[in-house]
Amino acid sequence: MKHEDEKINVRHLIAVGGGQAIENYDWMLYGLVAAYIGPQFFPGEGIVASTLSALAVFGVAFAARPLGALIFGPFADRVGRKPMMMWSVLAMSVFSLLMGVLPTGDQVGAWAGVMLVALRLLQGLSIGVEQPLLATYGLEAAPRGKEAWYAGLLQVCTYVGILTSQIITFVCALILGDEGMAAGGWRIPFIIGGLLGLGVLWMRRSLPETLEEQDGHTTSKSSVLKEMGRAPLAVIAIIFVVGGTQVINYGWTSGLPNAARAVFGESGAMVFGITSLLSIVIMIMAPIAGKIADKVGMGRAFVWTRLLSIPFVFALLTYAHPGVIAFAVAMAGGAIVLPFALSFFNAISASLVPAGSRVTGVGLGYSIGVACFGGTASYLLVWLSSIDLFWVFPVYISLILLIGVLLFLISVKRHGMHQAVFSTKSIPVTPIIARDTAAYDESKKN
Repeated sequence: MKHEDEKINVRHLIAVGGGQAIENYDWMLYGLVAAYIGPQFFPGEGIVASTLSALAVFGVAFAARPLGALIFGPFADRVGRKPMMMWSVLAMSVFSLLMGVLPTGDQVGAWAGVMLVALRLLQGLSIGVEQPLLATYGLEAAPRGKEAWYAGLLQVCTYVGILTSQIITFVCALILGDEGMAAGGWRIPFIIGGLLGLGVLWMRRSLPETLEEQDGHTTSKSSVLKEMGRAPLAVIAIIFVVGGTQVINYGWTSGLPNAARAVFGESGAMVFGITSLLSIVIMIMAPIAGKIADKVGMGRAFVWTRLLSIPFVFALLTYAHPGVIAFAVAMAGGAIVLPFALSFFNAISASLVPAGSRVTGVGLGYSIGVACFGGTASYLLVWLSSIDLFWVFPVYISLILLIGVLLFLISVKRHGMHQAVFSTKSIPVTPIIARDTAAYDESKKN
């Protein structure tokens, strides 16, 4: 399926990226409206405490992702990518619609919080396989030598979902005001997301299957898990590759906006508007970042962009006190860091695992990374802001980025990279990397 001069099928790209758009639409939407949801499901705690409770549910939902990867990942590695891609987007759509009609504490008392937790856990279970499917299918379907660029295009689809949720929330907040949003206006974006997901489900019917073309394809579940177990370091590396990405992502796109609303009392319309502008910048820059990565080598680009991101994460400190300008400057720092952090991390993660266990391995590493770092980022940032320790958060991000780079280098040196173009100048060449690079160079000659 992969050829150097192969043109990208736009319909297939939208169908693949559309599922990721729906996932991020719903997942980001919950973070954006947490300040409105909290008092509805956890009344009597105060605005900051109820927001923290809602964000805690946001973090707990991530815990179901590793389980979803272990349950559904082997199925995608044995039977096919397409059936699971159909199922996952259907489940996400249904759960988003249910979120829009969930009863609140005023209607059913404490059961409202219980139902909220249960629904978000089920959502996490279904989403646990969607992201590794995107990373896997994207790597396998991308034109040879353009893996990072293709991943960047898929990341545009991701941010279409994020931006759509932000714009819809912004419009709802602008029309209904904070009181209207708190009274039930937050439900509208969830219902819209569920309907959009059903449209993506229809588009995914035409996707081709990529599994049968991959070396290492097996129909045995035990073989999938055994193959994944041969390179545990790759899964650990993926945890921190994803963790570094998501702690930046959720810190800027969810944690900082909620801190602005709940801790500093900023206008919801202003917060959502600036956050939407950040997403537009990321959408424009992600494919460009992917092109650069393909040019210099994904491995080399990953290492250097992660290291160079560290100084910029301290832009968060400009928002230690309330103010529109300070918030805008802090978000501008994210506009520099996020495009390179998000554009091709999926391709990097997928290339660390062999095809025969790729969805399972990437799914497990991704889910744990998101649960440990992405799922807690928003809560941690808001909490640190409320106790005047905001400066700890960028230090925390920097440590995760450094650990991720170190583990990536060790993993590639021991196990190599699979089905990805890799710059042999970036780190010492292992036999696997040398063989893959030679095969790619030969394909270019032919």
